[in-house]
Amino acid sequence: MKKSLLTLITLALVLVNLVLTAILAISILPEVKQANGLIAKVSEAIDLDAQSASNGGTNVSLEDLDAMDFTDPLTINLKPSGDGKEHYANIKLSLSLNKKSDNYKEYKEKLDGGSITSLVTGAVTKVVSQYTIDQLRDGQSEIQDACTESLKSIFGEGFVVGVVFASIQYQ
Repeated sequence: MKKSLLTLITLALVLVNLVLTAILAISILPEVKQANGLIAKVSEAIDLDAQSASNGGTNVSLEDLDAMDFTDPLTINLKPSGDGKEHYANIKLSLSLNKKSDNYKEYKEKLDGGSITSLVTGAVTKVVSQYTIDQLRDGQSEIQDACTESLKSIFGEGFVVGVVFASIQYQ
């Protein structure tokens, strides 16, 4: 009789536990769905920001990239750093170009022919000359990004993907 009574009490407790678990799951489920929806929206926003920040908002595959190296290095006067000395940067410039750009053939021919290379070197010189030697050493990638944005203002979005300082020497 004792075993039967203990079995019935255990069965009743299991059923009560099952009912309470179901009530708990039903009451929490809508809140979990709302939280998942919010997390999904935030992650989409973060992904969109990350994509627009990389490559100026354009995702260009390696097959669609063309590198254009300038043979002559640029010698650029840097902004005075306060030490009383004049500083220079000798930069070998390279551009990453998007082959799928609407104006790729036109601009590429002009760059290869040399008719607009002075626009590129002038824009890069203008940007780099605004920085001190210490800023150039510490923030080279930011300066390259600023040069890219300057060239995008000349050529429009999509043609110039990036500016790379292939080699750089400071004095």
